[in-house]
Amino acid sequence: MLKNYIKIAWRNLVRNKSFSLINILGLAVSMSICLLIIMIVMDQYSYDSYHSKKDRIYRVHTTEYQTSQGEIASSAMPMAEKLESEYPIIEWAAAINSEIGGDIIYEEKFASGGGYFADENLFKILDFSFKEGDPVTALKEPFSMVITSELAEILFKNESALGKTVAFKDKDMRATDIEEGNFETDFGYFTITGVLNPNPGKTHLPFKLLASLSTMKSLPKGSVMSEDEHDWNNVWTNYTYVLLEEGHDKSDFQSILDKVSEEIYGSKFEDKHSFKAVALGEINPMGIIGNITHVGIPKVVLLILVVLCIIVMISACLNYTNMSVARALTRIREVGIRKVSGASKTQIFVQFITEAVVISLCSLVLAFVLLQLLQKGVAGMTFDKYLKISFEQNLSAILIFIGFSIVVGVLAGILPASYVSKLNPINLFNKLSGVRLFKNLRLRNILLVVQFSISLIFIISVVLIKSQSMHMLNFEYGFEKDNIVTVKLYNPENYSRFAQAIASNPSVVEVGATSLLPAGGWNFGSEVVNPDFPLDSISTNFFDINSSAVDVFELEILAGINLPAEGSPNLVLINEKSVGEFKFGSIEEAVGKQFTINNYGEYQNLQVAGVVRNFQFLPSMREMESLVLRNREDQMGFALVKISNQNQAETLAALESSWKEVNPNSKFSYKFLDEELLFIHQVLGDVSSVIGLISFLAVFVSCLGLLGMAIYTAQTRIKEIGIRKTLGSSTSQIIYLLSKAFLVLLGIAVLVAVPSAYFINNLWLNFFASRVSIGVVPIGIGVGAVLLVSLGIIFSQAYRAATINPIESLRNE
Repeated sequence: MLKNYIKIAWRNLVRNKSFSLINILGLAVSMSICLLIIMIVMDQYSYDSYHSKKDRIYRVHTTEYQTSQGEIASSAMPMAEKLESEYPIIEWAAAINSEIGGDIIYEEKFASGGGYFADENLFKILDFSFKEGDPVTALKEPFSMVITSELAEILFKNESALGKTVAFKDKDMRATDIEEGNFETDFGYFTITGVLNPNPGKTHLPFKLLASLSTMKSLPKGSVMSEDEHDWNNVWTNYTYVLLEEGHDKSDFQSILDKVSEEIYGSKFEDKHSFKAVALGEINPMGIIGNITHVGIPKVVLLILVVLCIIVMISACLNYTNMSVARALTRIREVGIRKVSGASKTQIFVQFITEAVVISLCSLVLAFVLLQLLQKGVAGMTFDKYLKISFEQNLSAILIFIGFSIVVGVLAGILPASYVSKLNPINLFNKLSGVRLFKNLRLRNILLVVQFSISLIFIISVVLIKSQSMHMLNFEYGFEKDNIVTVKLYNPENYSRFAQAIASNPSVVEVGATSLLPAGGWNFGSEVVNPDFPLDSISTNFFDINSSAVDVFELEILAGINLPAEGSPNLVLINEKSVGEFKFGSIEEAVGKQFTINNYGEYQNLQVAGVVRNFQFLPSMREMESLVLRNREDQMGFALVKISNQNQAETLAALESSWKEVNPNSKFSYKFLDEELLFIHQVLGDVSSVIGLISFLAVFVSCLGLLGMAIYTAQTRIKEIGIRKTLGSSTSQIIYLLSKAFLVLLGIAVLVAVPSAYFINNLWLNFFASRVSIGVVPIGIGVGAVLLVSLGIIFSQAYRAATINPIESLRNE
């Protein structure tokens, strides 16, 4: 019987090519988005699945005392030792510290990576496969280091890494490789005691190196930020992992953490923390928390994606329903003959459901092809450089796809199948023109309004995101950013040698130094006091530049003079905003004024050498704030090299050669300043691309729904149209008659969507200090695009119905 159902379904699909093509295309486009979302969700839930003891592994998180607020993934350093020594249900506990990451140097070869100080228990809890070395002893002795096979290949090629001595220079690089510092600290020499094989799956702990935790005690004073190993107040840089004994669960461990929190912090008045047990399987995906060890998609974002998936597929299913209902009228006699011949309601129902599933499975094939294109698109986006989403399609994924397709087919076909199977066979022959599959169209009208409202909101949002992205791209920072190469110094002493070495290069226009890059996302804050108002403490920003950097950035000095070329820690430049906030009077009056700055608890007296015009030193989405520009040579972190725009590749090669000559122990690391400032625009561009795709999908699906309703309306009113034309109605009158209901629905959609789009887009635009306005143009583009397509569909179907010969329509009825 099933074979017969499938055969008839396939014949109907081939016979009605236009109907089938519209349905397959609509379902396929929607389904491809859903398959992509399914793969993203599967990827995020695949983390750490390869650990053999994963059901007993937990990480300790920190929250505010006796609340669930302010959750961070880190905890106190002494936690691991206390848990293992005092609580028997803890089989093993391991502590790791994130304050290591930089360059491993072996015979003039550099390999960079971030990682952790860790104790040897980590390998007893988490499964790490060793290519070389013994996990029991690898992290036992001070200055022992375990590296990944990737780093070993760079440093040692085909040689064994075990026992090799390497130099290590810390650069504040994190294990995620996202945050990278520009200062260098010599940690001395380490012995390679282990090489790890690549992880068999995705991990929330993506390090490239591990150094023994005992090394921290032996490092030069001040080389790491963490305090002593018994400090319970530092919960920011340390992580704790535990392995519970069999037979114990999360609630047992949480009760222990509650006791520890009460014991350590119960009697304190400040710096109080509580601890939270988090199972290994809960680490990714999870909520938005601080001090994470990896980049993942938060659970709330996955939930939004899943909801979007559901909305998209419901819309596509409804459109299939609309089209099926419209076409069902042409199959009434077929159903009648089946029923008269003895077919039951169940058999009719199963036949229509089978057709829907066959169409859905055909859509799956096309959706899978579209999925390959979507995967390439996602892989090219900025955020995937950090997420590294895996789109590997294994057997389980394919089975999920097929199951999803069958469910979609059943959902799409269930409504028309139910109605058609219940029709009376006598009415199917005697009163065909009076058959109405839906007596009440309110629900479908509401759904149509909702569909087009969503489409309008998406299109208006895309226009605004594109406009804001272009606005940011052409943003006037107030300083020169083109043709400036930023070179990380790592050691302030590297600057003077490098500047002298490239001074004679004809392609080098100017060389300067700065402690940070303006508008790059970093800023230092402090408090200042005007002696004339000693009770007022004013928050301000500061960073260090030398006098040459003023010329590199082409900062305009409005009053006073530039900073001294030789450097002076007491003479400073301030911006226009500071003049008002520091209560210095006019710009001219501010020159020579003195004030006090709080420098990490030490108060220093500074004097204003000059005032510069305001420039955007903060990220471009933030408001202008006060700024103090200092000139301390020991704080410089970047060299700024302004170069000619001719033969830049050759110039960069010459810069690297000069760097290696004068700073052979530091790696040449550079970027173009304008490219660094483009990151926010790349993210905005990715967002606009995603929303643009969803907008196209929303409009496409909505238009298919509109087409289905237009066909349905024309089919059910065919006799009425014939009678009206016989009585003298014109084609334009018939078109108006068939279209006016849709025009009302589109009008309602516009009234709903415009204020909603205005409200929604205002929410994200408010994050930008400099932003585009939500004016007539973006709203007009959105409304115009949807109306143009919609009216084309409505009028085309109405015209087609209105021009049918009334004799033919009445005879057919």
